[in-house]
Amino acid sequence: MQFRWIGCAAVAACLFVSCWPQGSVRAAPLKLVIHDDTGNEGEVAPDAARYTPFRQVIEKAVGRPVEVVATRDRRRVTEMMERNQADVFVTHGSDLAANALVSLGYNFIVASRPDVNVLFFGKGAAVENLKSLAGRTITMPRADTLAGQVCLAELRDFLGNQFTAHHSREFSALIWSVDNGVHQIGCMPSFAKAKDTLVGKGLKVIYEGRPVPAMPVVGALVLPAADRAAIAKALSNLEEDGPGKAALRVVGVSAFTEGGETRLRALGPWLKPR
Repeated sequence: MQFRWIGCAAVAACLFVSCWPQGSVRAAPLKLVIHDDTGNEGEVAPDAARYTPFRQVIEKAVGRPVEVVATRDRRRVTEMMERNQADVFVTHGSDLAANALVSLGYNFIVASRPDVNVLFFGKGAAVENLKSLAGRTITMPRADTLAGQVCLAELRDFLGNQFTAHHSREFSALIWSVDNGVHQIGCMPSFAKAKDTLVGKGLKVIYEGRPVPAMPVVGALVLPAADRAAIAKALSNLEEDGPGKAALRVVGVSAFTEGGETRLRALGPWLKPR
């Protein structure tokens, strides 16, 4: 009798599961990290709600909820990448994305447009290359930021080690030091209307560095290939004058492209001190 009761219970359980609406099973959310590295050190990270238009594009592409983590902390992003604590990373730290591809086995999804570069600025005339800066002190962002690393790499290409780097935590401090004659030459990234800011201070861009892939999007090993392809398609189809305008605006780019992986993978060796 007990055996018959157990058997009936098992059959009932199977019927219950098979009849349960499939749509009611909640899909596991995709975890998206957005790393904004354009502000001064110590600035509060934007609220995750700011990125709602961008999140909605990803949700539509993958067909499941997306949780957004917004941060300005490079160390936190690095640790999350190393520990596979998120599915997708969108980062201004192109060096972090490059390392994730080369050393951690991550997959490239897209890169943004336009590319970013560094601007060498001062009060003098433009120069054809940086050789004329030999022996000078150049003020620039910290060496553990992407901008600082790119400034150093540009200088090494022309000068080897024949220069002195002075590092600052804030972009505004770089401009102030050159504007007030503390240093003659500064170097800063071309983010956020940097040229207009320099012109407004009466300073000149004397040299522009090489273009570097900007704000790449990379996927962790746990991200299914189908999701990766869907995200790449959705982001690369966004247009600045179309329905995707809001999604592009909140991350500060004009477009995304599925090209740029080769250049991104080559970034690490160029930035490495030599």
